[in-house]
This record gives sequence, structure tokens and C-alpha cells, in this order.
Amino acid sequence: MLIENSNLPFNYICIRTTQSRIDKKLLAIPASLSDRFSQNINKICVLDENDREIFKSFTPYKSTSKECRIGGMGEFYKKFEIKADDEIVIIFYAKDKIKILPERYFLKHIKQDLKTLETSNNGDEFTKALNHLSKNINIDKMQILKNQFVFNARQIIKARKRKSVKNLQKREVVPIHMRNILLSLYNGKCQVSGWTFQMQNLKPYFEIYHIDATKGNHFKNLLVVCPNIHAQFTYANLKQVFDREGWLREVYFNGERHEVFQIIDFIKQDFTKEIYF
Repeated sequence: MLIENSNLPFNYICIRTTQSRIDKKLLAIPASLSDRFSQNINKICVLDENDREIFKSFTPYKSTSKECRIGGMGEFYKKFEIKADDEIVIIFYAKDKIKILPERYFLKHIKQDLKTLETSNNGDEFTKALNHLSKNINIDKMQILKNQFVFNARQIIKARKRKSVKNLQKREVVPIHMRNILLSLYNGKCQVSGWTFQMQNLKPYFEIYHIDATKGNHFKNLLVVCPNIHAQFTYANLKQVFDREGWLREVYFNGERHEVFQIIDFIKQDFTKEIYF
């Protein structure tokens, strides 16, 4: 097995094909992956790119062949023009239900899903995009939000954009997807005081503060705050303390010290691509 850094905000598994297995129209499952499959079945449900269920022959590792494999892959290999050393992504839904996609196809469509999530114009669009992505990769929605938070936090912080509105300069607002990620991770609670309140729509009230007003919408530059803390950031005598990674850790309002809660401390920050041969 080879482990590489993933270019996506989550982990995924690939199997590298060989010409001999392509010729035999089967997908060989390495022994190190065999425990992810049931060893008591001879058919496995394989979802195609449109989530249609197709049942294919399955040989468990404990069989006399001593090789775990999925048969009937000829049409798949032909359709996607699979060649030796191409990588096939496997998404596990259960021990007897998986999805198989060529990695190039998988990357293209998942990146489209991520873009749809990030360009959502309202909460309903965001929720729909999140549900769709969660279904496609079979990852819990909250985990996707945590991963997006980590992934975006690694990007370079850019200058905050401005646009002209009737001869006035208006700063860019925080995108819907970033507001929803922050809401989900902090549950609307102020990162400094821990305080929020429930609005009439039953959602927690929160505001977002740009730590450096000249910089753009980056998770290291955004804080979930309550109105009182927001006002203190704006009007009090302020001192801010950052760690080496650029996360705000302490603030002093008129000399009074406050710790800043950062959810990044509680999220796994490495995303990998596992390649099996």
C-alpha cells in the first residue's frame, strides 16, 4: 500500500489496476483490504456513476483462490477506457455494497460538488449541496464541514475584496458556505465568551468578525462572536496574540485577557489517498 496526500478535503481509497486483471474482466482486492468486505457472499452490490445498483460476482479472500475479487468488470473497463496502472476509487457503503469509479471521473465530479457547495447563495442551496456530496462519498455531513474548515484554513489569506456600490466602496461579505460551516462547528457560540442566544427562528444568533479588516474571508481571519464581543473588538483598547500558524489565541480588551476557542484543535488535519496494488 502507498499513502499519498489527498488533493481533496477527505480521505479516499484507490486500487491500481493491472493488465492481467483487465483482460480477465475482474477487479482484484488486495488482502490488506479484504476485511472491508463480507467473506460470506458470492454477489456484491456495486453502485455505478448514477447510483444504480448492479450485482456482480464476488469471490471472498477465504475461497480456494486465495484472492478477493469482483467479476464482470468488462463493461466498466470498456466504458471508461481503463488501462493498466489506472486507479479505481472504492467507496464503501457496507461490506456487501460499494461504489466503484475511475479516479479521474471521481475527482472531476467531486470537485464540481465542492464548488457547488462553496458557491451556494442561500442556506437551502448549501444544505442540498452538502447532502448530495455526503451521499456521493458516504461521509458524515459534519465531518465534511470539519474537513472543509481544515482544507480552507490551509490556503493563503488574500486581501479583502471591495466592490463599488453607487460610488461607495463596500467590503465583501462572508460567503454562505463559510457562514454555515462556522455555524455548524461553533453552534453559534462566541469563540471568546461562549455566549449566544436563540432567535425566533430557533437558530443561534452570531456575528462574524474579520480579525484583519484588510484581509479576506479565510477561517484564520474570521471569528464567531456575540454582539458585545464584536463591539469590544471594534472600540476597546485591543491586543491580539496569534500562534505560529496564524490562529488567534488570546485577546486583551482594555488589558483584560480572554482565551479564544479554536475548533481546529479538535479536528484531524491530514487527508490521505490510499493506493492498493
